[in-house]
Amino acid sequence: MRAAFLAPFALLAACVATPSSDDAILAIGDSVMAWNGAAGIPEATAAALGRPVTDRSKSLAQITNPNGAAAALGFDITRQFAGAGGGWDWVILTGGGNDIRDDCATPRMDATRDALIGPRGTGDIPTLVARIRSTGAKVAFVGYYDGAETSPTGFTPCQPAFDVMNARMTQLAARDPGLVFLDAGDVIDPGDLGLYARDLVHPSARGSAVIGRALATAMRAVERGS
Repeated sequence: MRAAFLAPFALLAACVATPSSDDAILAIGDSVMAWNGAAGIPEATAAALGRPVTDRSKSLAQITNPNGAAAALGFDITRQFAGAGGGWDWVILTGGGNDIRDDCATPRMDATRDALIGPRGTGDIPTLVARIRSTGAKVAFVGYYDGAETSPTGFTPCQPAFDVMNARMTQLAARDPGLVFLDAGDVIDPGDLGLYARDLVHPSARGSAVIGRALATAMRAVERGS
């Protein structure tokens, strides 16, 4: 269940981050992750876990940004991780909506969706997850929730694609005990406008807190089982 993420284009160079402890969390992703700043999903997750977080997520970011200059400035989620160094305990992320938005409800949608995550668990998202996991970090991926019921948005045509992507991420997580997948639609009620920002796309501060707490619970469950 799903939604998405857009915000003003702020060209700020990303700083190289290093973990401040063995329990450190890295956050990467698009504006669903970045929205609300210090009251965002990464910060809510870290607060619930009592751990430090470094947030490199950025509005408008794509899993793979074809614009080299934009990618170098942090608008490529794969590069957000590549520039963050190693030693992270967890990497939490979301992404894919900005990659597919222009193709939603067009003949190109299925191919773009499958390039992100295909029916056999291949694609840019699984490749990024595998790259993170190869460093020893665990991964927590947040799937998109539905937009608010009151009004369609620019991402409403993408919801069928997000449904399929979430189902495939669920299958991918079932094969890897170090990968958590949280369908944010399980905790974001499209009938509760208080969970949405004014644009009815991004989470409000309360919505970010709800997602962050649910993510922390899922992450703890993985740690108890390891």
